[in-house]
Amino acid sequence: MSDTLVLCYHAVSERWPAELSLTPDRLERQLAFLVARGYRGATFGEAVISPPAARTVAVTFDDGYRSVIERALPILSSLGLPGTVFVATSFIGTKAPMAWPGIDHWLGSPHEPELTPMSWDDLAALCDAGWEVGSHSRTHPRLTGVDDDTLAEELRGSRAECEAGLDRRC
Repeated sequence: MSDTLVLCYHAVSERWPAELSLTPDRLERQLAFLVARGYRGATFGEAVISPPAARTVAVTFDDGYRSVIERALPILSSLGLPGTVFVATSFIGTKAPMAWPGIDHWLGSPHEPELTPMSWDDLAALCDAGWEVGSHSRTHPRLTGVDDDTLAEELRGSRAECEAGLDRRC
């Protein structure tokens, strides 16, 4: 029997007081705690399909915030852990801050730079570091509130954009 944990984070910041953000120190302490207790890292796909150890941890990040490559990658690398990032593809590679209901109130605030998305090159660098990149949606709508055609386009379109942007399977 295996013990598989999947941790879901979003952004990593010293100063952003958003509920979806945590400090680099807190992220490092949480993950070091698990590593010290014998958890071995895996991407989300590996953890779901074939956990590599009796104690497996998959560290995931939603949306595609730039802080993931700037602040999370060094922490996970130092602990020997891969990660998985699920990206809202229509924002990747743009210079504009990501915005949708729930985070749009940060627009125009001193914390707006925290909404900066990663680029396709950033995501490719994560893949080269052993990370996995997955599809989240295209524009980050509330998926339970959209019609079937919109849902299909958000999911299929996101996967297609992810595969085209990375030139690899998503």
